[in-house]
Formats: sequence, structure tokens, C-alpha cells
Amino acid sequence: MPIRFVLPVLLFSSVASAATPSYSLRYDAATEAMSVRICVSESADVLRFTADSNAPRYIEGLARDAGGALERDNDGWTAHAWSAGECVAYRAVLARIGDSGKRGSASRHGKDLVSDPDLWLLRVANADEAEVHVEMPSGYAISAPWTPLPATDKRQRFRIPPTPGDWMARVAIGKFTESRVELPGGALHVALLEGADSAERTKLDEWLAHISRAAVTAYGRLPLSDVQVLIIPVRGDSEREPVVFGQSTRGQGNALTLFVDVTQPAEEFDRDWVAVHELSHLFHPYVGSRGAWLAEGLATYYQNVLRARAGLLTPQQAWQQIDAGFSRGRADIHTGNPILEDAGDSRAFMRVYWSGTAYWLEVDTELRRGSANRLSIDEALRRFDACCLPSYRRWEPAEFVAKLDALLGTDVFTRRFREYRARRDFPDTAALYAEFGLRGAGDGLQFDDAAPAADVRRAIMTSAIEK
Repeated sequence: MPIRFVLPVLLFSSVASAATPSYSLRYDAATEAMSVRICVSESADVLRFTADSNAPRYIEGLARDAGGALERDNDGWTAHAWSAGECVAYRAVLARIGDSGKRGSASRHGKDLVSDPDLWLLRVANADEAEVHVEMPSGYAISAPWTPLPATDKRQRFRIPPTPGDWMARVAIGKFTESRVELPGGALHVALLEGADSAERTKLDEWLAHISRAAVTAYGRLPLSDVQVLIIPVRGDSEREPVVFGQSTRGQGNALTLFVDVTQPAEEFDRDWVAVHELSHLFHPYVGSRGAWLAEGLATYYQNVLRARAGLLTPQQAWQQIDAGFSRGRADIHTGNPILEDAGDSRAFMRVYWSGTAYWLEVDTELRRGSANRLSIDEALRRFDACCLPSYRRWEPAEFVAKLDALLGTDVFTRRFREYRARRDFPDTAALYAEFGLRGAGDGLQFDDAAPAADVRRAIMTSAIEK
């Protein structure tokens, strides 16, 4: 499952000069409150502090240490005649946020608290980034999408990139366990929240190690150096998927949140697709709601391809799942609108995702067929990683595909994009199936290795590392 609502987070719009704000956070477990101190090294005639419109409910005692005024308005607070090195301080009562019941912004999981920091951590307008020092009580941990820096004086240090204020982030605070999954190119910083016993934790650790390896089968490494992974255990009926819900978020860094039914057996986790789908969103920038078909199509394509490359599926099973998805997409044509208009329509969910999958499959096939498998979407995304990730801004869908073409010296992405974005029907994959030697449907799907593009079909499900 994908980005359901797109992510806010925070920390910065920017400060009058390019100064780096310094944040000091100290958590009081007894009151579930965070003491916050923000210092800005540059002077400014006017300095703005912004946050979510609900932040004043949770912020107490906001004041400048030099005693100057802070003017409140609908968008935040304004300080005039700011002196170099001056600070503001306040107390954020996170206990109130945890009781707010606002879906996606805050929640409790046992004694662990998860919140969007935009509810309590002020942004400094126009700052390029921020450095954060965090002091936690003994036995308590903080998980955030921020980039870790070397610790000092027993305090954790992080860098927060300047992502837009309406991109969601999640910060977890509690007595949860943390671990790192080291991969070529980066690490997953995993926080497993309260709700799993020792045996279930072991099972989840092993599962995450398996599925994380799938991500590097695209081109040999993780596209981002640091990724927060929040695993929130839930318990429920055995009829549902082991990963009940997943979401990728981009505010203040990159992160995945996975709601996991810890009661499911290990073999069910091995068949899960949601986690690999969410990991696949790390390979592209945010392309907005009208580019949802493009982003979700890539993640849906990769959720099958990368699992096959990692041995979590056989190639035959991967093609069967893609074929079954195309069938669901064809059955989901309701509105007759171009796909751009259906991107946010829940009635066209299957059409949007699987039309996008067909786009990436057709592009991948054309690239490979014309280059003896030397070029592919893997190679395009590898080059995009090298030039343009991490990205802290929104890319227009047409801009993204044009960049992929420029990186490969082709026109395939843009040409196919123009065709697909205007489609009112589901793509006809019959010609592609004939080239691949795919016959039948579902569990009865058959493979003809003498077909003209059988080598492309096989190469798609083979890790770039193995070639």
C-alpha cells in the first residue's frame, strides 16, 4: 500500500539568511512533554516560526530568551529585531497530542507515542536545514526520519532537511526497541513499537532482513543513505494480510510506516508484498497527486519484480501476479476519464495502480529490447539516484520522466507517458504477451521460451547484480 495521503512534515521554510537553526530537545517521560529550544545564529529584521494550525493547543510558554515580543497569527509567530544567536524556548505537551485521535497525525501504541512533529516542533521560515540535539531519559528512544549525526555529550544529533511544510513525518517516542538493517548504499533505521513478544520480534527481524534485500536487487544499492522504518504491531483475525497497512512518507527525510499483524506465521510474511511496495517508493521523487498512477505503478511493478529477484517469488509467480493485477485493472474502468483525473478516485484504485504498472512494463521492455538488456528502468533509476536523490521538492510527472529520458539518451519514458496520461481505457497487453511468450491467464499462465522477447521476459526477473 502506497502513499495514501501525502506527507507532510516539517521543519523549514527558511530563515532570512541561510543560517542553520539549532534545536535542543529534552523529553520528560513522567509528563510526556518535550522541552524545545531553538537558536538561530543570524540576526534578522523579521523571523518567522511556523507549524501546523493546531500547534498552539500543545505548545506552552513560548518565549524569546532576550525578552522580545512574539506576535501570533494564523500561520505561526513573528519575531522582530532578532539578534544573532538568540533563542526561543517552549514546552510541547505531547500527551495531549496522543489523545487527539487525529488519524495520521498522532496515535498511541501501548506506552509509545507517534506524532507528526508539525504539531509541536516549530519550523524556522527560510532555513535550508536544521541540526537537532535530543536528550532522552534512560530506557527511552526516539525514532525520526532525520539523518543521524555523531552523538555528543550523550545526546543524539540529527540533521533535518528542508522539506515542504505540508509533507507528513512521524516521530515515535517510547520504550521501543531499535535496530539497523545495513544495506549497500544505506541503512534502514527500524523502530518496533510496543505490542510484540520476544518470539514475534525475532520473526519480524528475520522477515525485515529478507524483504530489505529485495530493494537492492534493482541496481545493487539502497537509493537513500538513511530511511526510518516504523513497525507498529497490531493483532487481528487471520484472514487479513500480515502487513495490514503501509505508507511511505517524505517529510523531514524518508520513512516507511508498516502496521503489522504480529500473529501471522512466518510463511505469510514471506509472501507479503506491502513492505516491498513501500520500499520501492524510495526510488522516485514525490510527483504529486496527478502523478500517483506513475508512482504507484512503479511500486506495484517493482513489488513483484524485486521479490522475484530476491527469491521471495519465482519468476512464474511474479508474472502470474502481474497478470492477475492487469485483470483487476481492466475490471475497474468506471469513469471513462483520463488516468490523470482518476488518480485520486478510490473507485478507480485498481485501474490507476495497474495502468501505471503496464506503463513501466512497456517502458522497461522497449528499453531492454532495443539495447540487448543493457538499458532498463533499473539503469534509469540508478542514474536518477546518482544525480537527484534524495529530493526535497516535488517533481512534476512530465519533468520526472523527461529527466529519465535525458539520463539514458532516449525518448521512451516521455513518449509512453504522453500516451498513457491521456488514456481512458486500460492498456491492451496482448501484443506484449505475445512477444514474451505468455499464454493463458492466472495460475494457468504458460511460458514459451522460443518467443521473440523471451530473453527480455527472463531478464526483467533477474537481479542486476547477477548479470
